[in-house]
Amino acid sequence: MKKGPIKVSCDKQHGPGVWVEAILAKAQGRSGGVIEQHLVGAKLQRRHPKAQIPNHPGHAADFQTGRSGDFPLRGTSYHVTATDGKEAVERCRQNVQEGVHPVLLLPRKYVARASVFAELAGIQGRISVLSIEDFLTQNIIELSTEEEQDFFSVLRSIIEEYNRRLEEVETDMSLKIELA
Repeated sequence: MKKGPIKVSCDKQHGPGVWVEAILAKAQGRSGGVIEQHLVGAKLQRRHPKAQIPNHPGHAADFQTGRSGDFPLRGTSYHVTATDGKEAVERCRQNVQEGVHPVLLLPRKYVARASVFAELAGIQGRISVLSIEDFLTQNIIELSTEEEQDFFSVLRSIIEEYNRRLEEVETDMSLKIELA
């Protein structure tokens, strides 16, 4: 049986944080981090339209592609994972050694654990560990204010960019997102 796209209902009376959490909840166990990576890539492209935000398949490892992270951008390297970040912290440590500021983005439930891993690696204070939920939500609010658009319109534009990026590099189109 063929899986359809991920359908997420967004009550317009709720805030963007609720919508982002609903998207990520539907992604759990379905994509192995592919959805999270492409959502962050879409958000970065939307936030920095003049920058060329890399678009790689979700399972292309940084070391295989020669990247400092999923999304290197002007002295910062964004690392996106759907796990506790233990493996990503090593790449973040390498970023620090190379003078690049690592930003580790992962599900909210893993932020405290990833912070401990960063401390054990000796890079606490030199890494930003953020939840994907907060990262996306904050940017929806900022873009909405900046562009004088409502939150849902901004989320929809990020999802459109997400779907476009997904089509470019992935084979599983059941990971597309439809908002209602």
